Amino acid sequence: MATRVGIVILGDEVLKGETKEANLAFMIPLLNEWGAEVALCAVLPDDVPTVVRHLRMYLEETDLLILTGGIGPTPDDITRDAVAQVAGVPLVLNEEAKAALEARSFQGGNPEYRILMAYVPEGAILIPNPLSGAPGFYIGGMAAFPGIPRLLQEMFGWVKPLVAGNRKSRITLYSMAPESSYAGIMNEVMSSHPDVGVGSYPVNEGEFRVRVVFRGAGFERTSACASQFEEKLAGVGFKVLRRTEERGDDA
Repeated sequence: MATRVGIVILGDEVLKGETKEANLAFMIPLLNEWGAEVALCAVLPDDVPTVVRHLRMYLEETDLLILTGGIGPTPDDITRDAVAQVAGVPLVLNEEAKAALEARSFQGGNPEYRILMAYVPEGAILIPNPLSGAPGFYIGGMAAFPGIPRLLQEMFGWVKPLVAGNRKSRITLYSMAPESSYAGIMNEVMSSHPDVGVGSYPVNEGEFRVRVVFRGAGFERTSACASQFEEKLAGVGFKVLRRTEERGDDA
């Protein structure tokens, strides 16, 4: 079971600003909800050696890599080639994938090229695609999905049984305090609560100037850290105007 997950977006179109990346905002909240820690996110070009080099490095830092994009039938769809190289296996025609593709016909489509999407790394497990028939695949800690948001969203639930962990508790404090007023306070509470993650995020609009988020494996410990911050913030003349709490799985 995977506790540390990496996400890799593949495609020159994202790097060159020709396509607006929309999948991270969908995937990350779900992975957090399922208890996984998203350890890294990256956007890579349509270049097999570059992708292979980075995938090998990312696999050393994570339990599972989720890849989106680059599994279509055109020459710039290089994800399956890169994953096969990293896994150390050839691409083979998967009969189940072939049957799924043949069961769906598209007007004007060329079967010769459409069938290329049935080639997957040898030994890979197929990830069903109920919308277009073109499957994703999983092998060697790498799960490859289409980059089209509608397809990804339909298929992404397949990942849930692969991940494990407890959803962390989260407490958010909202204030009008400038970050410089509590930078030292943050350092103090992080030192006294090393098991609680603390992040400061300026807010440009609305009734608050900033939100400070506390994330921890236990609600009581996380709450104590947030309360200590709140008390010390009041000591330098700023109030917490709003506090929200989300209890984790182990609360």
